[in-house]
Amino acid sequence: MMKKIWKVFTLLSLVTLIVAGCQETKEEQAKNMMDDDTLNGNAMDGYNEKPKDGQVGYVRFNKDQLNQDAEEHREIKVNREEMADMISRMILRYDQFDDVATVVTDNEVLVAYKKTDDLNRETAADMVQKTAYSLVPSFYHVYVSDNPASFGDIQSLSNSTVYDQGYNDTIDSIIKKMKKSPQGKVDETNPNQPDVGPNMNTEEETGMEN
Repeated sequence: MMKKIWKVFTLLSLVTLIVAGCQETKEEQAKNMMDDDTLNGNAMDGYNEKPKDGQVGYVRFNKDQLNQDAEEHREIKVNREEMADMISRMILRYDQFDDVATVVTDNEVLVAYKKTDDLNRETAADMVQKTAYSLVPSFYHVYVSDNPASFGDIQSLSNSTVYDQGYNDTIDSIIKKMKKSPQGKVDETNPNQPDVGPNMNTEEETGMEN
């Protein structure tokens, strides 16, 4: 009886060691692949297990490391939640705004805002629009609205995905309503990434100091 128990125990121990060894091998392979994929530094700062506070992101490739056909069709991905958070926070750095809601989709930014009474609608829209454009990739289009109903419209999208049925129709409907409000001076077809915002020299554009 004791011999059988001992054999079972030994077998289980061997299985545990084999599984652990395989796991370690997979982790080492993944790390080696990542190291081989870049010439210097990390493929992106998120690969660090314990990144330093304020650490920069650094990437270097040579052309031979990349599949050019695949690169031409590579989808540019962003963290939409973090981007929406950043846009709302940056706009609220202006004293003239009290409430901001932002939704970031795959290529649109929708911003609803409540301004103070001393700021005219056109100037407010321009400030919000340019701040959002300064924080997103150039292929994004920004739509803004000071209509209180826009807060509810944007919130209705908060749990949506770009794959939901009827998603595009819903987005188009909300944008159509938002465009009834002032949209700022940047043409949606040619954003040109305005270099203005609460962290930049905005005195000339908005009359505000840094």
